[in-house]
Amino acid sequence: MSDKNHKMAKNAILYSFFTLLQRGLGIFLLPIYTTVLSSNELGIISTSSAIIAFFVIIFGLSIRGSTTYFYYNHNSTENYLKKIYGTSVLTILAFSGLGILILLLCKSYLLDPLFENIDFYPYVILSLISIFFQPLYFFYQSLLKAKQLAKKAVFLDLLFFVTMIGLTVILILGFDFGAEGALIANAIASLLVFIVSCIGLKQEVILSFNVDIFKKLLKYSLPILPHNLSGWAMNMFDKVILNSLTSLSVVAFFDVGSQIGKVVNMLSLGINSAYSPWFFDQIKNNPNSKIQIANTTNKIIVFYAFSGVAVSWLAPEILKIISRPEYHDSWKIVPVISTAFVINGFYFTFSNTFFLNKTKHLPLLTLSGAVINIILNLILIPMYGFYGAAYASLFTKSIFTFITYKVSNRILPINYNLRFIILIILIGFLASSLPFITQDFFNELNKWLAIVYKMIIVSILASMFIYFNRNMIKNYLKKRV
Repeated sequence: MSDKNHKMAKNAILYSFFTLLQRGLGIFLLPIYTTVLSSNELGIISTSSAIIAFFVIIFGLSIRGSTTYFYYNHNSTENYLKKIYGTSVLTILAFSGLGILILLLCKSYLLDPLFENIDFYPYVILSLISIFFQPLYFFYQSLLKAKQLAKKAVFLDLLFFVTMIGLTVILILGFDFGAEGALIANAIASLLVFIVSCIGLKQEVILSFNVDIFKKLLKYSLPILPHNLSGWAMNMFDKVILNSLTSLSVVAFFDVGSQIGKVVNMLSLGINSAYSPWFFDQIKNNPNSKIQIANTTNKIIVFYAFSGVAVSWLAPEILKIISRPEYHDSWKIVPVISTAFVINGFYFTFSNTFFLNKTKHLPLLTLSGAVINIILNLILIPMYGFYGAAYASLFTKSIFTFITYKVSNRILPINYNLRFIILIILIGFLASSLPFITQDFFNELNKWLAIVYKMIIVSILASMFIYFNRNMIKNYLKKRV
């Protein structure tokens, strides 16, 4: 392996690991949230986090997506590149500050409807602090990745992650803070990485505002903005609309079940970080790549479906261990959420096609997914509450995956065994739903005994999966060694 490829592989592993950590932040904190905080307080955290993510995308103008493009096009002219990044920094700071000011001036029309049922002080104020500091942090992080400075980028992520986790635990458990403890931790962590980013950017920028550069930035970045907002809408809009149409307690109930179901998403993200480079290598170097990709996809989907079943079966007992009784029934949405992410896992396997110089299709596709999700949430939540939000997620990912599959197969036809994949997903969903029939029996047992019984069943299924895929696993381990 060449030095460049070795460095790329090493960086990919580092980035993948910390992406999983960030995505799993809610899971790490779930036992604290569900044992110490009230459902209203957890609802405040969930809703505020979704809104913070929304405005960070808006105020950042997706400029962080331009760092790699400009770096590789202008790295031979260092001063000009520094002016590009200087204009980028000033633009992000100006838009963040102006955005916060507009939100405060139009509080009744913007903040109050979004943060419905949430007090302005301290919750909204703390959220606005995080919103102001995070866009520059994400920009600097993208710049470090563009320059392949993986250790610095990972340090920045780790600093935010450890500060956020540590302060949340200290403030909630040590000082009896409620939801404001988590939001204070977020604000302080955001401030800390903002300061570190400013220090790091001193060597990377010439702080001057250039109108021509500003136009170039917007020309490149603004088309990416709808794509990023669509991704947010498909994954976080449900919390905002749940709060608006129901209550904070319902948001909390939904979020707890979602976090458990999203374990499948964490697994698929980790696997995709290894699958993506393999996919491109197969397309480039293997004359039978399409057959190999289709066969491997079948096995990956079986693994995701099995993971969804395991998570759904164990969810009732997990919730009994880590949460108060008011959250115990949130396992009932886990089969739906986990199946949604099994489908999303299939999307990951073929979506790599779009990165064969066909990214122009992604903005329109993700925008259509966002529109579908918004419409379904608005229809189903008033009718079915948090169940409506869960099924909106399942239906959205099903429709979105079907549409994107059709488009990707026109770009690069691969004979996926769709009948087999759909059958496995359906069997997985039915098997994941078995606790609706069997859980009354397990409720009569000691929860630890119930876990033992379920783990035995899961282990038998896992052993069967390993046995039937032993050659693939053996080859994979040999390559890793």
